[in-house]
Amino acid sequence: MIKKLLQILLISTTLFSYEIRLDKPSFIEKKTSNTKIKASLIRDDAQEIVIDKDTGLMWQDTIDAKTIKKNRKDAKQYCRSLVLAGYDDWYLPPLKQLKSIVDEKKYNPAIRDGFKNVKAYHYWSASPNLSWSNINVLNIDFKNGQVYNNNRNGMCNVRCVRGKYTL
Repeated sequence: MIKKLLQILLISTTLFSYEIRLDKPSFIEKKTSNTKIKASLIRDDAQEIVIDKDTGLMWQDTIDAKTIKKNRKDAKQYCRSLVLAGYDDWYLPPLKQLKSIVDEKKYNPAIRDGFKNVKAYHYWSASPNLSWSNINVLNIDFKNGQVYNNNRNGMCNVRCVRGKYTL
């Protein structure tokens, strides 16, 4: 059912326009939009999760995702102990997975449509900064979608993920 609705949405929102040039009466130029509609995120309000159909990842989207701030060690532990939607295999996402939900065309928050509980603030990734891996960890600011360094003892928001897919 959801697949058919997505197909209908994609077909109905695809826009084609034609431009007729008066200087060449027989010439018609077809213009197509190069924008790809990204309707792969499905939010389950009852479970408070977002499923990315493209990657197979399931994202936490509880109120905690926008209210809880932790240091990096506690953020990893929080995800490991999270039980949500009947699953207990949640983890802190590596940078590439966290970046997969960023929408760089949006601002404040710079996250793909489908998420409800988002704070325009820094979210931890599990990826260290390889230059300073003993003290710094990479995070993403969901205000602008940019990647930043943060000291492991700093405070950032936490958004957990689960799934077998790796980017």
